[in-house]
Amino acid sequence: MADVQVEPLYPSHLADLPVAEFMDKLPTLDAALAEKAAAAAAEGKVLRYVADVSFEGRGKLTVGLQAVPASSPLGTLTGSDNLVEVRTERVYRDAPLVLRGAGAGAESTAAGVLSDMIELAAVDPGS
Repeated sequence: MADVQVEPLYPSHLADLPVAEFMDKLPTLDAALAEKAAAAAAEGKVLRYVADVSFEGRGKLTVGLQAVPASSPLGTLTGSDNLVEVRTERVYRDAPLVLRGAGAGAESTAAGVLSDMIELAAVDPGS
């Protein structure tokens, strides 16, 4: 993880706050995010939270908010859709392979979290 560059969606000083206080502080981030969105829109772009994996050299993984062209596959994502875009040196350099589809969505995510909680509750702490 030390080699992964991550730009979180919120400042680290908010990470350890109780949920209610965290939620109260979220509006303080609105102006900065709106400014980034407006700057992206002025260039015909939209903001997306992107994981970018490169295998050139030693390899690199970055995760963070990026301005991407609004007409690009990432730019046209809506709702909980997910997308993986593959570019390679030869075959997919100019026209990437795009895998796109519905993400888990709220109901599936909630069911998965509930399942994890039930499984954790059933674990014997002495084992």
